Amino acid sequence: MSRSVTTAISSNEKIFIDSHYGVVVHRDFKPLYADDTYAAYYGYTSSEEVLALPSLLQLISQPERTKALATYDGVMSGRLKPGVRSYKNIDNAGNELIVLTVDHIVEWQGEPAMQITIIDLSSQIETQRQLQASEERYRELIDGSIQGIVVHRNLTPLFCNRAYALMHGFENEQAMIEHGSILPFIEQPFHQQAFEESAALINGTAETIKAEVKGFKADGSTIWLSLLSRPVIWNGEQAVQVTAMDITEQHVLREKLEHQANYDGLTNLLNRRATSEILAQQFEAAKVEKQALSCVMIDLDNFKHINDQYGHQVGDEILCLFAKVSLQNLREGDILGRWGGEEFILSLPGQDQLQAAAVANRLCQALSQAAVKTKYGELFFSASMGVATVCPEITSLDQLVSKADRALYQAKHNGKNCVSVLHDTEDEP
Repeated sequence: MSRSVTTAISSNEKIFIDSHYGVVVHRDFKPLYADDTYAAYYGYTSSEEVLALPSLLQLISQPERTKALATYDGVMSGRLKPGVRSYKNIDNAGNELIVLTVDHIVEWQGEPAMQITIIDLSSQIETQRQLQASEERYRELIDGSIQGIVVHRNLTPLFCNRAYALMHGFENEQAMIEHGSILPFIEQPFHQQAFEESAALINGTAETIKAEVKGFKADGSTIWLSLLSRPVIWNGEQAVQVTAMDITEQHVLREKLEHQANYDGLTNLLNRRATSEILAQQFEAAKVEKQALSCVMIDLDNFKHINDQYGHQVGDEILCLFAKVSLQNLREGDILGRWGGEEFILSLPGQDQLQAAAVANRLCQALSQAAVKTKYGELFFSASMGVATVCPEITSLDQLVSKADRALYQAKHNGKNCVSVLHDTEDEP
């Protein structure tokens, strides 16, 4: 039976990871936590055996240890963003594994550490390698492969095996062939790519082409495929053979892991790292294109008192309600991220100081009318906000955020539940 591993990030934020993916937490590759699934991947009988290892580097293939060390240093220092990667690993019997990993920083016993979630891809990689190993196995693959195979000319199918037909939701090969074209089973943005790759293979400018595409089954449901295409002679004429692997589950997992690396686990808003990257891009674009950009620092009023009096569960509910109400009152292009604890940051591209102040005041009013239900009745809350706008005197994102933070301080000083704007000539209070 699968269970969930909970890693505490703060009193109001938790990340849940389904434990049928292996999970380990380390600092400088010294293991601090490992679950039994992670241990089993490497041939150990329990997580305690992993924790007894002097270093997790011994589980990484020798040629890839330098890469692993550089990635760790880059992510922990902030030079690299957490993300999805692949490595060759070694189990305790010396066997090679190929794993997909997602890394991100967590707080462990009060200090930063790295959490790694892995899934073993060895069997999938080996299957794909065997499919591509030899042109001499062509007929064997065609006749009985568990991988989908289609031969087409100008995207009109000439032949497909049963696996390819079933992969697309057809009962048999003939039903797929009779459909007349494989183009409707490829998402429209990939159509031009499909035509260009087919032409390149037919005219000899490419020998093989690998691609990942989003497609559809006969019932309209989505499927992601890993494709290997090559030219073949079919009935004496040039055609294209495509070997297809269904990677929908892997793609969904990758999206899930990337989402965990970029979004706050409680509010589902962008986390601080991801927000900072987007803000930096928007700031540079505003400077180069001479467009307006405003930043709003937001802090929930008396939040510690709410946590102390009503409990952290109510505090969590307020954070989630804040995110919901805020998104309902913002434009699609506005960026709202969790900056830390009960503090949030809002980016308003294209909005000058007056417009940003109007947005902040509207949001402030909407939040003051929202409430969560407690055993004591409805609990209302409010937020204070500080507005800053890009101007010639501001030459860096840090300066813009600092000015918004000073404006937020002024809003707190003015009695909370209000918006404060520092004009260009105002000094820090």
